[in-house]
Parts: sequence; C-alpha cells; structure tokens
Amino acid sequence: MRPEEPVSRIMTETVVVIESDRPVSEALDCFSQYSIHHLPVVREGKLVGMLSSADLMKLEHFMPKAAADRAKFLDERMSIEQLMHTPVLSLTPQASIAEAAGLMRDAGVHAVPVVNDADLVVGIVTTNDVVQRLLHGPPRVGIAALAGGMKHAPPAGDSEQVHYRQRPSAEELATAMATAELLHVEARDPRFLGKSMLYLEQRNGFLEKVFELSDRFLRSGQDVHVHAQLLKAILAAKRAEEHATGQARVPFPLE
Repeated sequence: MRPEEPVSRIMTETVVVIESDRPVSEALDCFSQYSIHHLPVVREGKLVGMLSSADLMKLEHFMPKAAADRAKFLDERMSIEQLMHTPVLSLTPQASIAEAAGLMRDAGVHAVPVVNDADLVVGIVTTNDVVQRLLHGPPRVGIAALAGGMKHAPPAGDSEQVHYRQRPSAEELATAMATAELLHVEARDPRFLGKSMLYLEQRNGFLEKVFELSDRFLRSGQDVHVHAQLLKAILAAKRAEEHATGQARVPFPLE
C-alpha cells in the first residue's frame, strides 16, 4: 500500500445511509440487517451526521422490558438528529490513504464518510479498509443494500446480499416438527429432511437459552449469578452438540 494513493481506491462505494427524519427504529434495523457498524446520516442526500452501532445498541438498556411495541416506544421519545454525531468528519475521494488513516487516528473514530463537491456521500472508508489494503490489496467494491430514503439501489445479483427467512407461526412450526418426527421414526426420510429438522430444533433450544442468558447478563451489569447460569447453558449446548455428532466422551448426557 502506498500512503499517497487516493482513498477512492479502498473506500466502499455502495453505502448504507439514512435520512435524518427517519425513525430511530429504522436506524436500528439497518445495523441488525446489514453488516455495518457506522451509518452516515443525510438530509436531502447531503451528509449531516454519523451514527454508530455502539451508540444505538445502548438504547436497549433504557427501554422497559414490558413495552409491547419497543420500536414505537423508542420512536416516540428519540430522534436520529438527537443521537447522531455532528459535526461529522469527511473526506473527498482524492484524499490520500495516509490522510484518512491520520484523520481516524486523531479523531478516535473507525470510519469516515467520503463526499463529493456537493457534499453527497459517495463512499465510506474504515480502519478495516486500511488494514485490508495493507495485507491483501484493495477490497471488492460494494457491501449491501441501502436503507430507506436512499436514491440508489444495490447492484443486481449481489451475492453478498443477506436474505432473511420469515419465522413460521407456532401452529406451522408444530405441524412441521410433527411431520419431521413422523418421517424420521417411520424411516420415510430419504433426503434426511426430518432428521435435520429434529436436530436443528434441538440445537435451537440450547442456543435460545444461551441467547436469553447472554442478554440478561449484559442488561444486569454482568451479574455473577447470571454469569454462572450463562456458563452452564453454554456447557449444556456444547455437550448436546458432542452427543449429536457422536463425539461425547460418555454415551449419555451429564447433568
């Protein structure tokens, strides 16, 4: 990597951004749906602020657990303009990689939007981009689809687009599992669909417990009792997987 190379050589050009008047819950959705940690905020397409995933995830700790509609609760009390960092640092595509690295170092940030002469976001460069360029050469252009309010769309057929499956209802899931059980027990499962469903249901049960306790552990200020429960749940999940793969040291589950 040559420090004098323009930042346009390493920046990501397909950028997820959000309009400043969008609901806060939509910004949270962006971080959960796309593999990003920084979200430029624009007003009529022009850069006005910056959000980080760390900033928004902290909001979870201020939301009541009993709130039926957590998104509505949050949107009624917060706005993106209240949460975004401003003024926001930016670079032009002609700025050097050395300048980008120095700016991020001095400001203590991990990402800087790249804007054109009209202050429109044309890319974003992160500390990871600099490191990847140093180790492996320039990254592939583009990252993901764009958030609500964007004027552009992601490239068609992008193989890195994440697809989310809809969760079946309780009744649909019960029917599917009963069918899987029947196929497996009656040995009418030549493509192992039933076997796979039963295994995934078992695995999901253990991982759901780990997820629940991890969430409680973070919310409780890392309570010692919850930590012990979390470690026990992780151990149970590991033991279940050992038995499922035939790698258990004993032929029966340990309590």
